[in-house]
Amino acid sequence: MISRLSQLGLAVAMAGAAFAMPTAGQAVELNPAAVGVKTPDQFTWRNANMVAPNNALLLGDPSKAGSIYMQINSFIPGRFGNPHHHPNERYIMVIQGAAWRGTGDVVDPANATRVPKGTFMIDHATKVHWDGTKDESGSYLITGIGPSTQTEVPKATGPWKGDPSAVTIKQPNQIDWKDNGNNRTVTLAGDPTKEGFYVQMLTWKKGNFSRPHFHPNDRFIYVLDGTWWVASGNKFDPANQTVPVKAGSFVTHFAKGVHWDGAKDEDATILLVGMGPATNTPVEEAK
Repeated sequence: MISRLSQLGLAVAMAGAAFAMPTAGQAVELNPAAVGVKTPDQFTWRNANMVAPNNALLLGDPSKAGSIYMQINSFIPGRFGNPHHHPNERYIMVIQGAAWRGTGDVVDPANATRVPKGTFMIDHATKVHWDGTKDESGSYLITGIGPSTQTEVPKATGPWKGDPSAVTIKQPNQIDWKDNGNNRTVTLAGDPTKEGFYVQMLTWKKGNFSRPHFHPNDRFIYVLDGTWWVASGNKFDPANQTVPVKAGSFVTHFAKGVHWDGAKDEDATILLVGMGPATNTPVEEAK
């Protein structure tokens, strides 16, 4: 599966191969074999006019078994969907506005939970749930391993009866961040030290950079907040060798591609997914 994911990511990398930042004497270019960047203006939306419920596929194919996928689902105000379930877990970060979530086969907005930007959720496999919006729009960043097909179930009538086991919801103030000095991290799903799918969130503190290194597997990143600065190659020079990646961008670190990254004059928060183990191997730096 990893080799196929690399091929999928390569297309993203080639789309962002010209991603560069002018400097006084040169343009910084990322090595497309190491790092790929796709900015929001390069996303392909299902509805180009953006006036209806919409989605953009950033990675993979949600309909295929064994494929890591990442997509954005965008919702207009005042609309609730039908109860449904999925065959596998789905991992969701609210990236804009606020949606509402409920469980069970009775759709009752009065008993839904408001999930604002920064909320992390897990849709548990085969468990019935539903989503919607009231007076605000909202957007989900959804990731997982396919297939992520959706099976609708008939709406029931009568009193609302939810299923607490259907979804896990962590509001922003419920996320258990760990401060390690250089940044803040939280593992939201899986274990990056072991084989298997994992989801992490990291906040790079202002002025902190990693040193040149590589990972054994592809890693897929969505920039949630702030400007994240990325570089490829083994020359560590944050002032001259980094490219700014704004919030809303999608980044791929390709397996064994040498890179480094961090934050300059503001904190930057990213969501990171991949297949473990996610070891970090340093490389000898250029003089």
